[in-house]
Amino acid sequence: MQLGERKMASYVTLSDQELADLLRNGNETVFKIIYDRYWSKLYFVASKKLNDPAEAEEAVQDIFLDLWKNRESFRLKVNFENYLAVAVKFQIIKRRAKRLRRSVIEQQLGTEAELEHFQSQNYDWSQYDLDELQKRLSNIVDMLPPKCKLVFNMSRDENYTNKKIAAELGISEKAVEKHVTQALKVLKSKLGLSLIFILFLS
Repeated sequence: MQLGERKMASYVTLSDQELADLLRNGNETVFKIIYDRYWSKLYFVASKKLNDPAEAEEAVQDIFLDLWKNRESFRLKVNFENYLAVAVKFQIIKRRAKRLRRSVIEQQLGTEAELEHFQSQNYDWSQYDLDELQKRLSNIVDMLPPKCKLVFNMSRDENYTNKKIAAELGISEKAVEKHVTQALKVLKSKLGLSLIFILFLS
């Protein structure tokens, strides 16, 4: 076993917090371990959501570039899996939001100025627990009126277009839009705009 391989092997048993501490001190070996461990997982998620392999690769590279650039101030609050899962969601949100400037999401969730403001903020995404956010979302959605809940779930979870939802349920597209708008207004009031972008656009 080469010296470099022995060195990397010695880090395998370290906790995420210990790896984060070493990363903060500029340990390139630890950075490579984190990169190798999570790159393919993040790329799979980004590629699936963005439907563009080149953009997905760019998104993942940006995540690790930011991690290395900000290593001295980096603080891990949960674990790397959670931190990077949130980071890739944010990358997807930023990139998809650029495609949605005039879309129904922008119209229903906020103005273009709000969207620009959201993207420009340097949020600490590691503070969010994705599982907990999903539970909060599910609890709020469960309180929606039955038809509103059904339409929202078809729109978000199954990626149905308004036209397809209308055809499936035998209602007008305008009624579908009304239900989605109602759901988003409730979610926005309960969760806030930033979390809506994370949960709905991701």
